[in-house]
Amino acid sequence: MFRKILAYFDGSPAGRRAVKVAIYLAGITGTDLLVISSINPVDELDTGFLEYEEDIEKGLKSLMEDAQESGINMESRILFGSPEDAIVKTIDSEHPDLVVLPLIYPAARTFFGRGEPLHAKLTSIYPDRGISFLVTTLEEH
Repeated sequence: MFRKILAYFDGSPAGRRAVKVAIYLAGITGTDLLVISSINPVDELDTGFLEYEEDIEKGLKSLMEDAQESGINMESRILFGSPEDAIVKTIDSEHPDLVVLPLIYPAARTFFGRGEPLHAKLTSIYPDRGISFLVTTLEEH
């Protein structure tokens, strides 16, 4: 079904849920999972760059343990730059079949110009590459 799943982790509860969903999907499809995070040093000046990086590393370590317990082959990377650039560069280099993202609201900093949500912009960049995009929320039904 899928050959490679890419998930984006931003350190938020929604980001954690996105990776948990990706871990689940990787488990039922036998697919490798790549989880990326991005750190934009300019954006993180207000919140403390080192603290943010440590939080991301801790979150990724915890998610890696969850994946290993489930028998999932998961790789994680922390990239520098905007989330948009990190995801686009990773899609272009890794060619995932599925990209799992947390729902990012218009008030968040991780939006492209003109208020387009991240997932909407990505689907317009890759309309015909055979990539599926799954956007998760915190709400469980």
